[in-house]
Amino acid sequence: MKPILKKTLIHCGIILFFFLVAAVYMSPAFDGKVIQQGDIQKSTAMAKEQADFHEKTGKYTTWTSSMFSGMPGYQISSIPAKNALTPIKTLLIMRPMGWERNIAMIFLYLIGFYACLLALGCNPWLSLLGALAFGLGSYNIIIIEAGHITKGWAMSMIAPILGGMLLSFRKKYIWGGILFTLALALQINFNHIQITYYTMLMGIILGLVYFVYAIKDKNFKPFATAVCVLLLGCVFAVGSNARHLIVNREYVKYTMRGGSEITVTPEDLYKDGEPKSIAASDGLDKDYAFSWSYGKGETYTLLVPGAYGGGSGENVGKDSEFYKNFRQEQAPLYWGDQPFTSGPVYFGAIVIFLFVLGMFVVKGPERWWILLATILSILMAWGKNLMGFNSFLFDHLPLYNKFRTPSMSLVMANVTMVILGVLALKTVFDKENPVDKKKLNLGLYVSTGITAGFILLMMALSGNFSFSGASDAQMAAQYGPQWDMIKDVLVKDRKALFMSDSWRSLILILISAVLLWLYINEKIKQSGIIIGVLACLVVFDLWGVDRRYLNDSNFVSEKRIKLKPSQTDQLLDQYAAQFKDEDYRVFDLSVNTFNDSYPSAFHHQIGGYSAAKLRRYQDIIDFYLSRHINMEVLNMLNARYIVTPGQNGQPMVQRNPDALGNAWFVDQYQLVEDPNAEILALNELNPADTAVIDKRFAAMVQGKNLERDSNAVIVMEHQKPYNPDYVVYKSKASKDQLAVFSEVYYAPDWRAYIDGKPAEYMRANYILRAMVVPAGEHTIEFKCEAPLLYKWDKITLVISILMLVVMAGSLVWYYRGREKEVA
Repeated sequence: MKPILKKTLIHCGIILFFFLVAAVYMSPAFDGKVIQQGDIQKSTAMAKEQADFHEKTGKYTTWTSSMFSGMPGYQISSIPAKNALTPIKTLLIMRPMGWERNIAMIFLYLIGFYACLLALGCNPWLSLLGALAFGLGSYNIIIIEAGHITKGWAMSMIAPILGGMLLSFRKKYIWGGILFTLALALQINFNHIQITYYTMLMGIILGLVYFVYAIKDKNFKPFATAVCVLLLGCVFAVGSNARHLIVNREYVKYTMRGGSEITVTPEDLYKDGEPKSIAASDGLDKDYAFSWSYGKGETYTLLVPGAYGGGSGENVGKDSEFYKNFRQEQAPLYWGDQPFTSGPVYFGAIVIFLFVLGMFVVKGPERWWILLATILSILMAWGKNLMGFNSFLFDHLPLYNKFRTPSMSLVMANVTMVILGVLALKTVFDKENPVDKKKLNLGLYVSTGITAGFILLMMALSGNFSFSGASDAQMAAQYGPQWDMIKDVLVKDRKALFMSDSWRSLILILISAVLLWLYINEKIKQSGIIIGVLACLVVFDLWGVDRRYLNDSNFVSEKRIKLKPSQTDQLLDQYAAQFKDEDYRVFDLSVNTFNDSYPSAFHHQIGGYSAAKLRRYQDIIDFYLSRHINMEVLNMLNARYIVTPGQNGQPMVQRNPDALGNAWFVDQYQLVEDPNAEILALNELNPADTAVIDKRFAAMVQGKNLERDSNAVIVMEHQKPYNPDYVVYKSKASKDQLAVFSEVYYAPDWRAYIDGKPAEYMRANYILRAMVVPAGEHTIEFKCEAPLLYKWDKITLVISILMLVVMAGSLVWYYRGREKEVA
């Protein structure tokens, strides 16, 4: 058999094996079952209005009115882009088979890492071992259970992106450039910018280390060539995703992640004297951004999964103290620094052991860039627990203040530690460039001593641990006098899990160390045996932990998770029919109003859930709809129905007769100096009579006679089916009028027309739209045209096609060159 055919068959066999691993883990998917993924259910509820409209009309909408009184819909449900990457993406995530949220995710983890390790010069069997070690890491599996699908897809591309860079720096410019460009283009297309940001940080560190080596070795030309290839790849990758990058860049300026214009606080409404001034910001609030910070001690879970109790709803089984006392198999065992968690970030005891071994036996730039990236990953994950360092990054590292959840940065260490661990094995098994046996033994003894010794030390010190965490205070308030007894039970189970998982990790490390010792000292001479046994141990280790958090019990029939109107939705429909109400909004206090998207599935809501809601709307929530509810603000937002928790937990629906409806004329306007004055003015405002207008819009109203016509009328025309991208009103007045519309102001996307001709409109009452309507009878239209989105759609298509053409042309040129060399 020809060598190239043999290699091809091996690669195909391994890829098939990866599919089988993913299929076995997710086997209930073959029975038509789906994972009950919380974030997917939330996003389905968020996007239901758009999905319903598409089902009825075949068209896509760029706006949704279902939550937060309206926001860009392309931030919730993507409008398909004209992009040559789409067929590749569709194939990779197995969308035609319906496996994109389960089987395809594990498969992508595996093949992505496999490609990276092949690029590093590892043989297929070592690459297979490394792919399993990464793909089955606990965080990668837990996010599937949580429904963080785009995050998982994006994470699967980190390793091949780095692999492409490494190939390029090793003078394999064509294959390196193609792998890098395609992986980066797909990662950006998967649209989880925070993961791409972490990938960028890793890439910068990698590039800087190779730059230092290029200077040291006086070999700068190949480095410069590789950099040029990678920069061209970046241009194509970014250009082939230009549409959503440009649109997101525009949108983020108006969101919570884009900072705030105001320098006053809600407390200024309820005190005498001058408003308290705070600094304006151009990013997230620091406390909010650092909410999910990994504890310093909690980092021990990378080595011992149950060190900090596992998850906030850990499956403890019937042998636990918790079950014996309360007859429940799930317990809040987590006692770390985060508010709550689905499970620990566990890389694997064997992976950590091999990583430490790699620090002693792997030489060259790989060791240093991996070490630096790993350290940065862990320090960033600590967030508020290392405030000096992370506060500096938050304030000075470009774009970093747009992201939250510092613990997510551990995805970098997950990649780097596995890579170095596999490179350690490559060094041990390398017969062409063998390392001195004494050095290998010394590295083995030291790495075993560090990892196993650290576990033994932690076990010895565990008697001094409190086994009590941040979430315990909340439970103490919840359970009152019973808490002391509950806590004692939890502490016993937390200790038991700590010790059992410590022994588990210790044994795995010792077995792995013995296997490597046998090979190094030539007791076993076949490296394939060692690789095979280590691969089995890695799968045993990680699979066992993963199944604690995602197993067959997480799969349910699709009917079970299908959205259905709740009792509240049915009550709302009954009231609306009784009072003939159409196009109204609901203020639902029976749920977590501003962190629950389920009510948005069937009614337009004042609340909802979005990690990127409009900043001004968040200000309205903070000032007037959370601690102190301002009914006039609710009226101007057209909150026709208010839902409150009633007796026995049953919701109560109340109709608000004072809601101002979809549009109204006002008697007068009040010009204010700046956003501070604009938001504070709402506290004393009667929105039925007066509109608050920022002086930036003064030219639209000053010098005009806008005296109220008591007989003037403005009404919204009800649409069937409802189109979130189009709102139409009919007006009739004897003189010019100032109209306020209960629609969220977002100028980049919305255009106004009067009788079919473009018209000016302004922002009023901090968040709504307003317009001077001329005398007479008129048709007023608002259209969500999203011009930036459609303009860049065509450009994106052209660049993505050009990218694939250049890749194909490069391969043709490469193979023709090789044929000439052979000839």
